[in-house]
Amino acid sequence: ADYLDNGNNKMAIQQADKLLKKHKDLHCAKVLKAIGLQRTGKQDEAYALAQEVAALEPTDDNSLQALTILYREMHRPELVTKLYEAAVKKVPNSEEYHSHLFMAYARVGEYKKMQQAGMALYKIVPKNPYYFWSVMSLIMQSISAQDENLSKTMFLPLAERMVEKMVKEDKIEAEAEVELYYMILERLEKYKEALDVVRGKLGEKLTSELQSRENKCMAMYKKLRRWPECNALSRKLLLKNSDDWQFYITYFDSAFQLIDESWTPPPEEEHSLEGEVHYSVEQAVKFIEERITEESKSSRPRRGPYLAKLELIRRLRYRGCNDEYKLGDPEELMFQYFKKFGDKPCCFTDLKVFVDLLPSSQYTKFISQLLEVTPLSATAENEIALPADTKALQQHLCVVQLSRLLGIYHAMDKKQKLTAVWELMLRYRHGLEFGKSCLKTELQFSDYYCLLAVHLLLDLWLEGEEAAVWQCLTLLEEGLSHSPSNAQFKLLLIRIYCRLGAFEPVAELYSSLDAKHIQHDTIGYLLTRYAESLGHYTAASQSCNFALRFFHSNQKDVS
Repeated sequence: ADYLDNGNNKMAIQQADKLLKKHKDLHCAKVLKAIGLQRTGKQDEAYALAQEVAALEPTDDNSLQALTILYREMHRPELVTKLYEAAVKKVPNSEEYHSHLFMAYARVGEYKKMQQAGMALYKIVPKNPYYFWSVMSLIMQSISAQDENLSKTMFLPLAERMVEKMVKEDKIEAEAEVELYYMILERLEKYKEALDVVRGKLGEKLTSELQSRENKCMAMYKKLRRWPECNALSRKLLLKNSDDWQFYITYFDSAFQLIDESWTPPPEEEHSLEGEVHYSVEQAVKFIEERITEESKSSRPRRGPYLAKLELIRRLRYRGCNDEYKLGDPEELMFQYFKKFGDKPCCFTDLKVFVDLLPSSQYTKFISQLLEVTPLSATAENEIALPADTKALQQHLCVVQLSRLLGIYHAMDKKQKLTAVWELMLRYRHGLEFGKSCLKTELQFSDYYCLLAVHLLLDLWLEGEEAAVWQCLTLLEEGLSHSPSNAQFKLLLIRIYCRLGAFEPVAELYSSLDAKHIQHDTIGYLLTRYAESLGHYTAASQSCNFALRFFHSNQKDVS
């Protein structure tokens, strides 16, 4: 076994043969030899030897585990089920073998048999998890059933009854069991019942995720179109945490639904199950203004309320009623936002969503405004003003990113673009000073300048400027020498080299990305798309195999 673990398969086969000469019927030795044969490419011999042992229906743990490993390496999981079916018949009260049998069925997607194995296990050892394995198997049968009607009339109701039995007997112990009950009711579209479960005593068990209970309540209120509750709950949660963006969206959605329905609170009763409801634009405006006032007192203000104000302006503008509610000018609000949060990398992505509130005639003025408050200093009169620290650098980067987004670079002619590239690279090289102590795995603070310069050159190349693409490559390679783990540099290099038909450096760049799991599918195509047409069949097949291996091993986990 040690030889197999160390990858010395030939030695493992020799040692197994020695053992078998002394003890002819040692099952485990035969299986370990079969694993060695499988790993040295002698699949047929390995299979014959394994079947010889399997035919004897072994019940010792070592043989069963070794055979399981072998069948898994052979990609024959269905043989594992046969193995444990035989073991369970011989040792009917073994908890371990029954649970192995259940897992073996899970790997081959035998949901009906999983259900039976789960119940058989529960009868031997009445533990909750085994009972709920059986319930989960019913849910899997309902998901995989071709006939949706069968799913809703047979599998799910049966699963619901099984859980209800445990609820009545007060045997629900774990959070996962409540989650399962909720999932069944949701799939049966019994939203009212699901809501009662979450709000009731069982809902108290939902503790592992932050706000798990509230999120589930919110989902059910939405399904039931109970907008007053949606609004009141999101208002309550925003009072607790004014930075939770999802609840701003729900708050606005529900408030405008109530406005459209002309909803009014019932007289002399509570507004809703969740308390006070906001059902007018005035209330929404006041609520957001209050959140901002509260945040402005904080030493570390949160971004949520300021962005919520912009979101409310957008919604009111869409409804054609912005002027009635003096929320302020979006341009001024975004300017103030930049002054508060411009030194954070997220400032650009925050404002990016709201730039459509600016009229295009204001773009240049807006960028000039931002530059005016960005702390840059020049040593001589004709020199470019540069940032003195990383915060100033980040602010300037945000302005540069917004300029690109608003099309200011796009409007430049060739000469202006080349000047911009020169300036961006100067800023990039200056910014490297701040990252001298960065580890190889960390990105340089100024990397984005280099990236943007490359994109401007790519624009020129696509407009017919042939020399620009070679400059792109030199700048990216320079960037990579300072930031060896910058994935954006690598992905852009891969695309450019492939477009130029130079495949040699691409394989190395791709492997240095260290792509994991699903990434072989999401970015692997950058390689495979060109590898085949450029005649690099080995690299193409290798990349396809990576993706195939991922899908093969994950198929059972996610099905």
